[in-house]
Amino acid sequence: MSDVLLLGFQPAADTPSGPSWPVRRLQWPGVSLFEYLALFTGLGMTPFDHDGFDPFFHEIVDVEQADDPTAPIQVTQVVWPGLMLGDLLFSRAGVRVRAGRKHALRGVADRFPLYWTYRRNYRPTVDESHGWGSHSQWATDFRLDYRTSTSVQLNVAADAGIDVPGDLNEQAAQLTSGERRDLLRHRCLLRPPDAADVLAQMPGWERELSLFAWRLPSSDTGLARATVDGEPRG
Repeated sequence: MSDVLLLGFQPAADTPSGPSWPVRRLQWPGVSLFEYLALFTGLGMTPFDHDGFDPFFHEIVDVEQADDPTAPIQVTQVVWPGLMLGDLLFSRAGVRVRAGRKHALRGVADRFPLYWTYRRNYRPTVDESHGWGSHSQWATDFRLDYRTSTSVQLNVAADAGIDVPGDLNEQAAQLTSGERRDLLRHRCLLRPPDAADVLAQMPGWERELSLFAWRLPSSDTGLARATVDGEPRG
């Protein structure tokens, strides 16, 4: 429901993303920012205001490419607010950013399929609920991310190793360890993968990474709290 209500705050696209079944162009309900926040704060959510780009809190909506390829990711505008439920992330804030090509490439960071997401106007999405019947859809699991004073825990209900060959399918195995961490933290890639030529021989690989069971090793939980765009900070 949150994903549908957020559509009114997002840039338009020629072809809507999300579920692939044939449907008429639906008129989703439009709400104001005040109404959106009133609904979810009434359910116990808390909006957050986080300084500095952080993939735990922020979803990239649009990239302005900086002239300096090494320029770090900086938030230039908050498009919609993010919400927490205690230590549990409910939804990330949508943000426009400015960044160098080495950190986030326009056309990839803001257009690569967004995983663990039901629907977006402006980019493809991949969610376990896609393709299910209306009743079965409710049986799919949510991603659970927690942030405490000491650590960040991503996708805590998952049990597959992000670097364990047996837990990776053919497409995911072509990615570097850092690229897989980008996928888990950002829910998308930020730059073309190193093995782009190999993956190009696997049509549709962007949607077939089977990463819903990935979880960071415990040794990474402290690092995840101190990262920006997948790169260690300090």
